[in-house]
Amino acid sequence: MEKQNVFYLGVDIGKYHHQATLIDERRNQIGESLRFDNCLTGFKFLTQTIKQRLPENAIVEIGMEATGHYYWHLRNHLVDIGFGSLQVINPIETQKLSKTRIRKVKNDKVDSLIIAQLISQRANNHPVVKENIELRQLKDLTRFCEKQKAQKRFYQQELSVLMERLSPEFSACFSNIFLATPLMIIKKHFLGNIKGDLLAQAMIKTSRGRLSETKAKEIVCILKNSLGKEYRCGNAKLQLKMLLESMGLIDKQIKEIKKQIEKNSLQFEEIKYLSSIKGVSNYLASVILCEIGNINRFSNKGQLTAFAGLDASVKESGEYRRTQGNHISKRGSKHLRRQLYYAAKTAIIFDPELKAYYQKKKEQGKHYNVIIIAVARKILMRCYAVLKQKRPYELRNS
Repeated sequence: MEKQNVFYLGVDIGKYHHQATLIDERRNQIGESLRFDNCLTGFKFLTQTIKQRLPENAIVEIGMEATGHYYWHLRNHLVDIGFGSLQVINPIETQKLSKTRIRKVKNDKVDSLIIAQLISQRANNHPVVKENIELRQLKDLTRFCEKQKAQKRFYQQELSVLMERLSPEFSACFSNIFLATPLMIIKKHFLGNIKGDLLAQAMIKTSRGRLSETKAKEIVCILKNSLGKEYRCGNAKLQLKMLLESMGLIDKQIKEIKKQIEKNSLQFEEIKYLSSIKGVSNYLASVILCEIGNINRFSNKGQLTAFAGLDASVKESGEYRRTQGNHISKRGSKHLRRQLYYAAKTAIIFDPELKAYYQKKKEQGKHYNVIIIAVARKILMRCYAVLKQKRPYELRNS
């Protein structure tokens, strides 16, 4: 049987251009490094040049850095035309290898060579699972939704700061000034100048009777004697008006995006499995699935924990090894980690097992965030189990 030679192609990814370097098993460079455009013509130039330089029985292992979204099209193109072994490298790995070089040289040619050398050190044959386009589209939508939610938080922060200037006592009247009743007061009192009994009646009506008449009149009295009147000029009213309009618009957009996410999620059976876990809503399940992707990428729970950045960082030197006070690495997907954090905060309320775990750790004197991270890790392990076993989660009887 004829021996198949293995070659390694490292690709340094750029916005408009990519750089590729080809080496053999002995790490000898094959020909000049190639610079090609990030377009279909450039991709064809790369593949044609590779075929010209290599024998027919050659196996090509390809590696490229996960540089933003710029590598997506090249990766998909190479998979579509039959390249079956491709690795997407974490930039941390290439940076670490580049630091071992004596000369401090940083350019596209050197970077592509480093990537080729890195994949040559690993075991051969990294099969590529073709990207699920529907899941990629859902992932784009969930990330867009998270950006809109972050923008909403920015507007809320701006409004909170502005209200502290206009009436520092106002926020103390409510646990959350972004609920229906306080927002109504901001609109009708600070913008519409409604006062006295009319404002009190509006409060009672908006709160649907949850706010008593006595409490409403007390708030009216507080607003009447409030500080900050010198700041209530036309400029402040303009800021208030625009912030409220922006918040209203972004709320409407988030609802529309979530509605589309709900519709798209129906085609993924895995979302049903994930949403069976206490604390994981249908929306959170969609985000978690999109970030994890194909669960078969992870051969064990530890790999998934590291991918989420929930693994403990290790600090050791010589005989010293720190075993307490280690923080999580935070080197994985921040989007996945954030959703697991939200899920954990809900789970300690509604999941009996995790609620008991939370109480136990709290009695031991653990900090709230430390416990929530531990709960988030437990939820991630449940996600791993239901995705691997392809079935809903069953809550254990205590």
